[in-house]
Amino acid sequence: MLSAASALVCALAALNRSEGSLPPIEILETPPPYVSVGTEAFVRQSTGKIYVIASAPVMQQAAGNRPGECGDIYAVKKLASILIHEEWHLKHGPDERRAYERQLVALQQLGVGPGSGVYHDVHQSMLWVLKQRKRNPVTLMAER
Repeated sequence: MLSAASALVCALAALNRSEGSLPPIEILETPPPYVSVGTEAFVRQSTGKIYVIASAPVMQQAAGNRPGECGDIYAVKKLASILIHEEWHLKHGPDERRAYERQLVALQQLGVGPGSGVYHDVHQSMLWVLKQRKRNPVTLMAER
């Protein structure tokens, strides 16, 4: 979990925010069975927490090889944008389109624009989630 905590510190630094400026964040080693495959983070309105998955590739890539060191800068910025996405959910509810739009704005503010692979990947994730919600809104809504 040290590397996951390190990755979070790096993401917060990229956002120029303190841990106290976000809702509480809990690190889970693996995703619980009720979240979608590939989930990197999620929220529970009932707890008011952001849960990040330590085993998610973005967490592994954002963590440095030594304590106090950050990993891949694009992974750090993606993780930062994920925190913004999840914070949006806690403040405003389950609207995935708006949460992803806020995440994409955050990426741009971090210098990761539409021409980058990270931005493209997040945009594609948004389209996939929106398509899945259209197909089966009950299942995916249960995650929030």
